[in-house]
Amino acid sequence: MNFQPGDIAACYGSDWTGRFISLGTASFFSPPKLLLGPSHVAILCEVQGDLVWVESTTLCRSPCLIRGEPVAGAQAHRPRDRINDYVLNAGKVDLYRLTPINKLSAAESQLLSTILINHFVRSGKQYDMTGALLSGTRAFQLSRLFPGANLDELFCSELVAAVAMRLNRMNHSNPTRFHPARLMRELVRSGKYHFVETIQEEL
Repeated sequence: MNFQPGDIAACYGSDWTGRFISLGTASFFSPPKLLLGPSHVAILCEVQGDLVWVESTTLCRSPCLIRGEPVAGAQAHRPRDRINDYVLNAGKVDLYRLTPINKLSAAESQLLSTILINHFVRSGKQYDMTGALLSGTRAFQLSRLFPGANLDELFCSELVAAVAMRLNRMNHSNPTRFHPARLMRELVRSGKYHFVETIQEEL
């Protein structure tokens, strides 16, 4: 596929965890294709001329391309490999891309790679399980007791939201508030991203 830096992969798992997340974050007041939100998100950036898939997860057993071993937290993989992990297990991946007016400049693409690879992956940022669980709450989201961001530990959509804010493709706020569905709805509603295609076959 012709991936581009900044592309976001919205992943729908077929296991009970993935289905629970999608159903638990469903919303009738959503952009097309996001009534049932994704259970996981990843973002693509360029590393030495190749596009890599960067995510924060505890559910991938493949070695990280950067760290050379399986890790829990921020990690990088070949897009084809991670997409196949979903589609070969009856899941799917929806690809979203920056709208033309929001396309990354060469300098912004380099900044994206620097943040994702050097700041998150190489430094070994861990997975934020507490944040992931709290992001799915509804009433607590509006409470002043909701914790502030801690970017030393990140769950999948928290990582993507933090990067989108740094690149000014998303209003600055607490990235911990954004579970995958809320993140994608915000990016689509604001006109920053648009749906490109659904991938349901092996690459």
